[in-house]
Amino acid sequence: ADRAGGAGFERAAPVGQGVWRDRIRPGGTLFYRVPVDWGQRLGATAGLGAASGGSGYADGALTLSLYNPVRGSVEEAYAGYSGHPASAALAPLPPVAYANRHGFTDPGKGMRFAGSYYLVVHLAAQTAGVFGGGPYDLTLRVRVSGTAGPGPGYAGRSEPAELFEVTARDREAAAGGRGPEGSGGPGTATGPTGLRVLAVAGLGTGTALLAVLGVWTLTARRAAGAGAGTRA
Repeated sequence: ADRAGGAGFERAAPVGQGVWRDRIRPGGTLFYRVPVDWGQRLGATAGLGAASGGSGYADGALTLSLYNPVRGSVEEAYAGYSGHPASAALAPLPPVAYANRHGFTDPGKGMRFAGSYYLVVHLAAQTAGVFGGGPYDLTLRVRVSGTAGPGPGYAGRSEPAELFEVTARDREAAAGGRGPEGSGGPGTATGPTGLRVLAVAGLGTGTALLAVLGVWTLTARRAAGAGAGTRA
């Protein structure tokens, strides 16, 4: 199916399991978001079509990047381009699980939340100097395997709400419908909550995770304290 990628996290196009077609120009970056629930495994491959002219080789022309729900970098894949079809595929990743936070590799640790994962495709500007300005055919293959299961029993709720959840609305949008214009999934709202997530996105992965979980833990503690006061 055809699906135009968005220009940034907040305008990421929803996609689910399947094959999605788009077009991309040199220097361009396209954003897509995929709902991945607890216990599910994500895989993705970005393929670039044949050039209409030119000859030579563009090293590292195509980049496919994966970001988790707090927009922390998880994994990247690259492919050079000789004018013939080329593809970049993410390395195998573990299913989404709370226990992944204790993993030994950074990609594995990144798969520690359910929610919207972001696939970002970039075509290097240097491609234009070798094969022309395009646009080039882009094929995004997405695999979401495994049965969705319950998440950990967190105390309290995340801020923004539903950041670490996959809702029926997310699944519907990924299957074929588009979300509201400018909607990049949970955590993209404007206002204090939206700004908090945008600030988190600008931090390093570890710091970002701590920042979000810190807010969540604080909320849970306040709720617990209020409950204790009531019981007293």
